[in-house]
Amino acid sequence: MLRELQIENYAIIKSLKLTFNDGFTAITGETGAGKSILVGALSLILGNRADTSLLYDKTKKCIVEGTFDLTNLNLKPFFISNDLDYQDLTTLRREISEIGKSRAFINDTPVNLNQIKELASALVDIHSQHNHLLLENQNFQFQVIDDFTGTGNLVSDYKTKLTLYKQKDLQLQSLIRQHQKSVQEKDYLEFLSQELYDAKLSPGEQEEIEKQIAILANAELIKNNLSHTISIISIQDGNIIDYINELRQLLFPISRFDTKIDQILQRIDSLMIECKDIDFELTRIENEVELNPETLNLLMERNDLLNRLQQKHRVANLEELIAIENEINIKLTQFSDLQSQIETVQMEQKELQQHLYWIGKQISQKRENSIPSLEKSIEELIATIGMPDGKVKFQLIPTDQLLDNGIDQLQFLFSANKGTPLMDVEKVASGGEISRLMLAIKTIVAKTAALPTLIFDEIDTGISGDIAAKVAKLMNKIAEDRQLLTITHLPQIAAKASKHYFVYKEVIDNMTYTNVKEVKDSERVDAIAAMISGDFISESSKKTAQELILQN
Repeated sequence: MLRELQIENYAIIKSLKLTFNDGFTAITGETGAGKSILVGALSLILGNRADTSLLYDKTKKCIVEGTFDLTNLNLKPFFISNDLDYQDLTTLRREISEIGKSRAFINDTPVNLNQIKELASALVDIHSQHNHLLLENQNFQFQVIDDFTGTGNLVSDYKTKLTLYKQKDLQLQSLIRQHQKSVQEKDYLEFLSQELYDAKLSPGEQEEIEKQIAILANAELIKNNLSHTISIISIQDGNIIDYINELRQLLFPISRFDTKIDQILQRIDSLMIECKDIDFELTRIENEVELNPETLNLLMERNDLLNRLQQKHRVANLEELIAIENEINIKLTQFSDLQSQIETVQMEQKELQQHLYWIGKQISQKRENSIPSLEKSIEELIATIGMPDGKVKFQLIPTDQLLDNGIDQLQFLFSANKGTPLMDVEKVASGGEISRLMLAIKTIVAKTAALPTLIFDEIDTGISGDIAAKVAKLMNKIAEDRQLLTITHLPQIAAKASKHYFVYKEVIDNMTYTNVKEVKDSERVDAIAAMISGDFISESSKKTAQELILQN
């Protein structure tokens, strides 16, 4: 439960520090003094969004810090799963910087907003006068039933699987769209694939073809030049080899007289060997060169085909064309895979659907079994707060659809008076009746959910007189087994509290601030008397206030 609340620079609050006890705490004050601002500040550490408009002094950051007693609340698993240090007295803190940056902390460890919200949801439930609209909200109505029934885990499992089911549906629709698009492309892709397959593309092939074409196209020139070159080296009269041999014969006899001549002779021998080798190679090449127009035509046709395919697919070379062929084949393979994937997802979705209907039927059965008891509990409570003939009806309407809250729709009907037919609550209930009905429902939900702290923010709208006294009695009973903080404008309710805070405005250095003080004894009597008679506190209002307090 909440033990301490500190607020710095929030709205028109400069600095506050409040402590809270077990049981019933009332918060009162003049209209516009800032009572609900306290709830707004507390909502920050419960995970609500914030912005810089909350900063009264724009040069300083806003800090809201709450200390909670977690003893016997079985919250250690949350701390373990989030890698946080557990403490019986745990602090939740929010900081809003001057530029609007928000930070959250649990026991001084930075956490994200979802983490602080998850923890806070197990600690506090805030209900304000505006929450009466929840009575018309089917999600809230289901939550009331499920909290009372104890089907929360089952419903959570259903919602988790429903989310997965919807994701599978999105995945399936995406695959079907891809498949439909692929069907349109398939014939053309198969044609392209077959065309490239028939071309029997081979890496490096075009370079070799172009080299052979160059040779065959110039075969006559190459052969003539090679033949003439060979003749000069070794065949015709006065060929190179004969001349070299003649040089050797001239130098050989005198090489022994001079080492330099001998060295030249060795070089001539090497030259002779090189010329003979060149003659051999040129002869071999000349023999390989063919005058073959048919082969040339075939190679040119092949080269033309490769060039046409490259132009068709807008690529620069054969390697890129081969890459295109691979891509086309991959797409065709994926086309086959798409059908397989669609069938797999359809099967998974069908299994999920069957399981969801199975869970949904269990949820429906549990709801159906518990609704009479819930209706009775609500009717008994509203009877104690001035609606003895009040009736409620949670009407489950089975469907064959997988809805957000199961396979049922829900209609919540209400009648405040005997003889009045049950109708939608917003059509038949007054503001005061809605307030009391919501109070009863919140009381039951809080008890079944085992929330340690309840906060009611002016939910007594439209209530007065004897009804107010009955509501005050109910609140006092609620506070017997949990902490209750109530912002109220009714003296009957404020008088029932074991602790009483008074909210007021004060002007400091021409700046208006909200402040809070605990009122006791005569101050408390005056505060409640002011609620009875207004600004002028009469002796009779004081006496009435004392009587209300003593009735505790």
